[in-house]
Amino acid sequence: MTAAASDNLGFIPAFPARHERRLPLLQLLKTLRENAIGTYTQDAFERDIIIYRLGFKPMILANHPDLIRHVMLDNAANYERDPVGKRLLEPGLGKGLLTSEGAEWKRQRRMMAPIFQPRRLAGFAAIMTDYSERLARKLAALPPTCHVDMAEQMMLLTLDVIARTMFGSDDGTDVSAVGEAMDRYQATVRPNIPDLIGLPRWVPRPAAAEGQRALAEMDAIINGLIQRRRERAELGNDLLGLLLAARDDETGAALDDREVRDQMATFFLAGHETTATTLAWTWYLLSHAPQVEAKLHAELDTVLGGRAATNADYDKLIYTRMVLEEAMRLYPPAHTTARQAMAEDRFGDIAIPPGTMVIISPYIMHRHRLYWQNPDAFDPENFAPEKAAQRRRYTYLPFGAGPRICIGQGFAMIEAVLILATLAQKLRARLVPGAKVAPVAKITLRPSPGLPMTIQPR
Repeated sequence: MTAAASDNLGFIPAFPARHERRLPLLQLLKTLRENAIGTYTQDAFERDIIIYRLGFKPMILANHPDLIRHVMLDNAANYERDPVGKRLLEPGLGKGLLTSEGAEWKRQRRMMAPIFQPRRLAGFAAIMTDYSERLARKLAALPPTCHVDMAEQMMLLTLDVIARTMFGSDDGTDVSAVGEAMDRYQATVRPNIPDLIGLPRWVPRPAAAEGQRALAEMDAIINGLIQRRRERAELGNDLLGLLLAARDDETGAALDDREVRDQMATFFLAGHETTATTLAWTWYLLSHAPQVEAKLHAELDTVLGGRAATNADYDKLIYTRMVLEEAMRLYPPAHTTARQAMAEDRFGDIAIPPGTMVIISPYIMHRHRLYWQNPDAFDPENFAPEKAAQRRRYTYLPFGAGPRICIGQGFAMIEAVLILATLAQKLRARLVPGAKVAPVAKITLRPSPGLPMTIQPR
């Protein structure tokens, strides 16, 4: 469905057409590989629980907040990440926070938590603003007829930020090559048919040679950084230094090189691409909503008055956060998650046998007819403080929920707010007339084929 405008509902941004009934199996599998959110039927956005099978696998689409709480919090120990997701992510991310389970995940979480305390995050804010101001000057100097891909620009900007916050004291290292390798790897990450229909693990899965080469390049750079840092007298206060200095408060053990590598790869993906896609979609939405943009500019003029944004401004930029939260509602970067029941379970009258896959889709929940008014419209007022206070828990899940809620949530929100505030204070971005943009669900929910825009200095 292409973008549309309505006087009553506001701007209706692009989303894939919703089918009246489930697609035939072969078409469903093909669409799942190409764009997972293109498989959804209309009733997925209207019903709270849907039970079905995909090949040999029993599935439950969980749109009920209480079922989501049950799976992700109350009985989380019985639900592990789905094998398909782990097989897709582990080659690149290893056994980091995103892919580990059980006692190993708890140990990692204990060790990572001090790194993401607010006092640490405040120290990274100046880096976020500095790189944003550099980009603002570069974009404002472009000719008015020049087209720039804002999705690509946001990727490059967040790459600069995560590289500096992760490896800041290793000046001269071509960390951008890590981002390029990660991007090439992700382009090869697609679910295989044997995975999707639940065939046994011994059935061969095709491997992407390009993805393996990209991983090898990424590992060579990260492992080199780890070794050079270990040889220094001072580990540094960037994320790499903090990881190397981290100790388990129960055992006193440190992370070995492989564990450090896996956490760095995880932070790189989660701290780079997710924020970039949120910002890209925000520019797309603002381009079609001049009234929202005007209200955003008014807040920036009042709070900042032309000066650079700082960490202290975060709590004052209320409407800026509302705009970003609404962008994540419509286009959540982490669009789908799945959990597999390890033992027999029950939710009300519904039996959940072992091996059942429970699908939790923030993309669906954020547009569900039962929980949102005008759910397909762009309306930052959904996140006005008084309205947000009345919202039912587990209907808004941009960072997940339960014990495994994203540990970098605070980092991501500070980064997104400071970047948007810095850039929007200096410029406007307008989608090129006639450009067609659609959300495509890979590892994250990206605008495809890109986001061609013209820049107007304020």
